[in-house]
Amino acid sequence: MNKKHTLTLFTAALLLAACNPTHTRTYSADDGSVTATCRWQGDDSTAAQWQFTGKDGKPLVQPCDSIAVSERGLDGHPMTVTFFQGNRQQWRQYYSTMLPRAEGTLVDGQREGRWVFYFANGNIQCESSYHQGRENGTYRVLRENGAPYYIGRYRDGQRTGTWEIYDEQGNLIGKQEYGD
Repeated sequence: MNKKHTLTLFTAALLLAACNPTHTRTYSADDGSVTATCRWQGDDSTAAQWQFTGKDGKPLVQPCDSIAVSERGLDGHPMTVTFFQGNRQQWRQYYSTMLPRAEGTLVDGQREGRWVFYFANGNIQCESSYHQGRENGTYRVLRENGAPYYIGRYRDGQRTGTWEIYDEQGNLIGKQEYGD
């Protein structure tokens, strides 16, 4: 999927606020890679439901009540986009190249589930899991070349078990033990 078309589509979708709240509006990227559909349940435009789907018809993000662009690049493209659904927010941040920089979910303002941060080349930099705002589960930090830097686990925000440290080629060079 072309990130430039995706972000342009997100920007266009923001303009849907002016559409008739009793109708469904659908917009697609020129290449068909992304489709945005907006539906209102009555006359209140704040009750809109947004759905973003890929070429295959599968959702790109969960359906949302609204979206917000909180940061724009020099070229005007969205750099930080938040999708709202009730108390849940899907947060996405992009580099100026339109590649993802970071993505994750907030529930009641706290990190929840999988969070991923990326290098500018598109490779994963850090991948972690959260529960109620605290690290919980595997925590992986990678080098820009994709080799692991260190890998460990968190339980309720505390390091636990064996953490492994790797050299620049991805060879294990050390371990650190943390109490359970």
